[in-house]
Amino acid sequence: MPLSRLRIEFFRCLTHVELALDPEQNYFFGPNGAGKTSLLEAIHVLGRGRSFRLRQNKRLIQHDAPGFTVFGEVHHSGRTHKLGITVDAGGRQLRLDGKKGPAMTELAHILPVYVIEPSVHFLIEGGPGERRRFLDWGVFHVEPNYIPAWRRYRRVLGQRNAALRTGQFPESWDRMIAASGMQITQARERYVEELGKALAGLGEALLGQPLELNYRPGWRMDRTLQVALRQSRQRDRQTGATQVGPHRADLEIRLGARGVREEISRGQQKLAAAALVLAQVRVLAETKGRGGTLLVDDPAAELDEAALGALLSALDTLPAQRIITGLTETSLTGSQASSTFHVEQGRVYPML
Repeated sequence: MPLSRLRIEFFRCLTHVELALDPEQNYFFGPNGAGKTSLLEAIHVLGRGRSFRLRQNKRLIQHDAPGFTVFGEVHHSGRTHKLGITVDAGGRQLRLDGKKGPAMTELAHILPVYVIEPSVHFLIEGGPGERRRFLDWGVFHVEPNYIPAWRRYRRVLGQRNAALRTGQFPESWDRMIAASGMQITQARERYVEELGKALAGLGEALLGQPLELNYRPGWRMDRTLQVALRQSRQRDRQTGATQVGPHRADLEIRLGARGVREEISRGQQKLAAAALVLAQVRVLAETKGRGGTLLVDDPAAELDEAALGALLSALDTLPAQRIITGLTETSLTGSQASSTFHVEQGRVYPML
């Protein structure tokens, strides 16, 4: 499922870029502000529907342009698919193999995209919502029935919360939310188990100690979710929102005996988060035979020479397409790139 061709038009500073990409490793070098991160953002938009830096796609449109377009060709399941996304004043339009109107999940399934960028440490430092999104994207790519279950749970959760706010509360809401909530929880638990296996060796390689994971489902596990909902009902009525369930879940991450949120440095947090992303790619590769496309933006930022070398070594053995940016070739010493490009003022040139 590597991205073989990429075309970008009027996306931030990238007026027109057209590239053929290597299925294994690609490097983009250039000064700050040249457009390297914008190129990664465009690929992320194609695979996930939004940038990893901004939530509003219209803010990515080049100044004075009517809209932007990102087009890609992806080898998936023995054939080449053509994916496209356009954002303009009318909103977002998607294309898949020449047909208009596919769901974003269809594009995301064909082009699994993961990212390691300078703010990746928020996966560790941020709130539980960051880690739930990380888990949900991972589960989505390996369990095709996960999204319908997740949507069903979110719908029932909204209905239960609305009932709480109006003072009406039929017993059936607890049964429905418990049924869909357990589907989500079981899928996440299976995924965390596989993620833990895929982490083996990464903590030691990047941080010198093993990383350990523990999934916290959002309620006490010595009782069923339906019982937890019933026991929380009075508090839920007071707050007008459901206080227990998988929407309150979290992923506990430990480095040896230490919690990674409070007890390790920013650089260590970045490495721990990078290890989680690498493990996520490994799980996909184990399940699907290939780990999708990994975007790595300026890996040298905030890392010393030894830590950067360890990260680059881990990337070199990853069973996925890697698209990596840096200021100069010497900033990524020792890396062996199959395709190398120079980025300057929004233009991209192959390096000979």
